[in-house]
Order: sequence, then C-alpha cells, then structure tokens
Amino acid sequence: MNQTLLKKENPAEVSQPEESKSSSLVEDKKSEFDCRKYRQFAVTVYLDIQNVLGHLLKDCTEQYPPCPTVALDRLIFEMNKRYSETQLQVVVSPLILTTSDDPNHQRLSAHQHLHTGFLMLSGLQMRGDAMFSAEERSLDEETLEYAWLVELTVGTLSGKLTTPQLQNIITALEAFVFTVEDAENSLRHPRPYLYCYHGTPQPQCPQTTSEHFCPTTDTIKYKMVRASLDGISLNLVESGTILCFQMQELLSDPLIGMEAAHNFGTIVKDHNYALTFHTHANIRLLHKQRFFESVVGPLVELFSTTNDIKTKSCVLVAIASLLPWLPHIVLNAHIQKLLPVLLQGLNTSDFSKIGKASINMERHDARCGSETRLSILTTLASLLKQNASPAERHTSTLISFLMPLTTYHPLQTVGVKALECLAALVTLPVSVILPYRNEVSFFTAEEV
Repeated sequence: MNQTLLKKENPAEVSQPEESKSSSLVEDKKSEFDCRKYRQFAVTVYLDIQNVLGHLLKDCTEQYPPCPTVALDRLIFEMNKRYSETQLQVVVSPLILTTSDDPNHQRLSAHQHLHTGFLMLSGLQMRGDAMFSAEERSLDEETLEYAWLVELTVGTLSGKLTTPQLQNIITALEAFVFTVEDAENSLRHPRPYLYCYHGTPQPQCPQTTSEHFCPTTDTIKYKMVRASLDGISLNLVESGTILCFQMQELLSDPLIGMEAAHNFGTIVKDHNYALTFHTHANIRLLHKQRFFESVVGPLVELFSTTNDIKTKSCVLVAIASLLPWLPHIVLNAHIQKLLPVLLQGLNTSDFSKIGKASINMERHDARCGSETRLSILTTLASLLKQNASPAERHTSTLISFLMPLTTYHPLQTVGVKALECLAALVTLPVSVILPYRNEVSFFTAEEV
C-alpha cells in the first residue's frame, strides 16, 4: 500500500524539478537582455585646422603652367550627434587660390602684374541638420533618417585672372572631379541589395511589387538646401582686348568686313535702348577712351600695311564711326597718327574706289561713302576750330582735298563741313615766302 502510494507520489515529485528547470531557463533568457547595449550615445566633435596649403593637382610639364595653389587660413568642423538629431557645421576662413601663366609666355614690363592671377573667397559656412526617428523600428534596427536640412552661406568671391590662368584652374578642377567620381575604380559594396525604409532587403519586402522596389530611406526623406551669396567680383583681364582683336581680324573678311567696321562705332556711341545703366549694363569709367586707345594703333597699322583696297575701306569706316563719339581731348593726342589716314579718306579719287568697294561688300547705297566722309569732316572741323596747329604740316594737302569737296553734290552737308575746315585753316600763321634773287653789285666807278 505504501509502495503504491509511493508510486503515485513519484510523478508529482518528478514533475516539480522539470517545471523548475523550465522556469530557470526562462529566467536565464530574460537575464541575457542587457539594456546597456541599446543605450543612447551623445557625440561631440570639434576640429580646428589652421594654415593649410595645398595644390590642385594636374598633369604638369616644363612647357605648361604649374598647379594652382590653395591657401586656407582656418578650417573648423563641429558635430553634435544625438539619438534623434545630428547637427553639423563647417566654417572656412578666407580661401585664396593663386595660379600663374606659362613660364614661356612673355609680357611687356608694363603688364608683368598679370603674370599671377588669384581667386579669393572671403568665407564659407555650411550647416547641416539630420533628423532621425525610431517609430516602428526594433531595437536591433537603425533609426530612420527622415529629413536632411542644409544651409550654405558663401561670402564674396573676388579675383583677377587672365584667360590662360582661368583655363589652368578649370583643367585642375576637371582632374579633381574625375578622380572623385571615378566609377570604374570605385569599390563595390559586399551586400548586393539595399534595405528599404522598413529595414528589410528590397527584394524580400512585402511592399515590393513586380513593377518597383520598396523605396529606401534616401529616396523618401525630406531634403532642403538654402544657399546665399554675398557677391561676385571677377575680372577677366589681359594686356590686349580679345573683342578688339577679333573685330580687327573681321575687317579683312570680304563678306562681313564692312558690317564689323560699322560696329566699332556701336560699342562707343550712346544708346537709348542698350548698353545703359537702365538696361543693367556694367559701364566702367572712361570706357570709350579705353576702347579707342586699344584699337587706334592696330587700325592705323593695318591701314598702312595692307594693299587690299577693300580692307582699307573697312578700316577707314571703322575709324570714321568712332570719331563722332569720342572727346576732343582724346582725339588731339592721336591727331598726328590719324591725319594721314583721314586725308586719304578725303581724297576724291581714292574715296570713290573705297565707296565702290564698300557698296560691293555691304550692298549699301551710294550714301555709304558720303556718310563716312561727312563723319571725317565733322570731326576735323571741330578739332581744327579748337587747335589747327597739328594740321600745319599738312596744309597744302588738306587744301587740295577740301577744295573739290566744297562743290560736293550727293550730300550738301559735306560741302558745308569742307568750308568750315578751310575757315579753320585761316587761323594758321602765314608763311612769308621771299623771292630768290642773285646778289648784284651796285658800286659806281667812282667808288671803285
């Protein structure tokens, strides 16, 4: 009896240690969770770099200019990372980029300051704010970045460069961008798939369909960029003017040479609809004088050296189109250089050829030559009225050319201006010419 009772009591006694073992396993599993593994971290970083000197690398040889040099006074990086937000800030103090010309490029002594060019950025500040969320995310998953805000504040960008120096900087920047975005040599991620915003691989996400994958975090997060620039002051300079050089080359073109000649005056004359402050044109002080000083020498040289009558006519029209819009004080400084050219324009026989050449090139009417001659006479008349002494050496030539123009019929104003020029020549001092006579002895025989 007791044995049977003992046998009945044994299962209960055996079950008690089994229940205790299972409960102990559960307790052991619960004890394995350590909240310290999931605690929030706060990271603060401050980095200050001073007196940085670097180079924009590119392919350089002895025949090419050296690499541009970058000088940075101070670079500051700050980061404040929290569980739900990360704040970044980058501050750059004045940054100066210098470059130089080809060492074999020779300049005049007056233009040696153009050998080295520079670009300067007064300051740069970038602020970034990344926002994170842990909604519907397990503890083992990363937080979800749902917003990225950037504010970029750029100071004043100023500089002075020549065209070869600008090309040198662009070449160096192209090499830098090519090195950074070299897709051929970029490393591949060991994971061949991306995680969607649910935290699962895109092919395995239930939201993935046959038409498109479930989007990633970078695809759906909110992005905003706000930028501001204080100002830009860039000067592209050169010892000569590129525009003037191209226009002078066009004067020899048989098709558009005359059109280019008339456009010389378009640059310096006063407009009511273009090249004014009201149309937001950047007009520098003494821009007419600067343009004339740069073109008058090459134009006179081209007129003297060329043998083509069409090119001569284009040069003469170009000079004549500039004369009415320039101050007399500027023209007086170049009157000795311009008079031989203008005298050939006043010559009736030569100008008839020039007029025919201009008509054949530009297909203008017969008034083309008359208007050019009128421009020359108007400028000469006003200059001679103020000071006729520069024309003293050319008086005989001027009179011989002006007299036929007084009876010029196609345009009566030409005759009027010719008379004004002759009237201005009257103010020149009169040259006394004594007749030459042989010395004769008047002694009488008694005096002998």
